[in-house]
Amino acid sequence: MMISHSGWRARFLAALAAATILSTAATAGPIADKAADAEAALAAGDAGKAFAAMNEAVEALWAEAPLTIGAAFLVAAGDTPQPRGDADFRSGEALRIQVEPLGYSFGESAGDFAVGLATSVEIRTPGGLILAKSEDLGRLEWRGPLPNRSFSGRVGIDLPELKPGEYEVRLTLSDAGKDQTATTTLPFTIVAGE
Repeated sequence: MMISHSGWRARFLAALAAATILSTAATAGPIADKAADAEAALAAGDAGKAFAAMNEAVEALWAEAPLTIGAAFLVAAGDTPQPRGDADFRSGEALRIQVEPLGYSFGESAGDFAVGLATSVEIRTPGGLILAKSEDLGRLEWRGPLPNRSFSGRVGIDLPELKPGEYEVRLTLSDAGKDQTATTTLPFTIVAGE
C-alpha cells in the first residue's frame, strides 16, 4: 500500500474552483456555503480562515460523495508508483494497479481514523467474458490520527495462462462503511513469450 501526500495545493485549488461553481447554483447547501465562506475569507486576506472553511466544504463533499476511483493505472515493478510504459504482459506475469480512491468512509481503530477497502478483480475479454476472478483479493488499509484524503494503494495479481491478445482487468473496491463499491477497467495485452 502506498500513501501519497503530493499535490495538496493543486487539489485545494481544484476543490475551491469546483466549490465556487457549486456556490452559484440555485440551491446552495453546506458545500457551497463553506466554499463561499472560504472565498470571502481569502478575499479578506485571512488565508487561515479560508483553509478552515474550505476544509469544512471538503468534509461535507466527502460525506455526500459516493465511493469513487479518482485514478487507476498500471504500474511498473518496484516501490514507487511509476506508470508502466506499456500495457504489454506475458502470460503468468505480475500485473500491478495503482489506485487512488475518493469518497471512502473513515472508521475508528484504537482511537485513530481508519480506512479499509476490500478488493476484487476480474480478467475479461473486451466483450465482457470473465476468464478469471478473485472475489477477495485483499484489503487496502490505512490508519492515522487525522483523516487522510490522499490515500492510495497498489493491487497486484499474477496473470493466469492466457493466449496472446487483448484483455481487460476489472478492479472493484468495496467500502463496508458506506455499503458502496467502485469499479474501474484497464485494458492490457498478452504478448507471445520468448
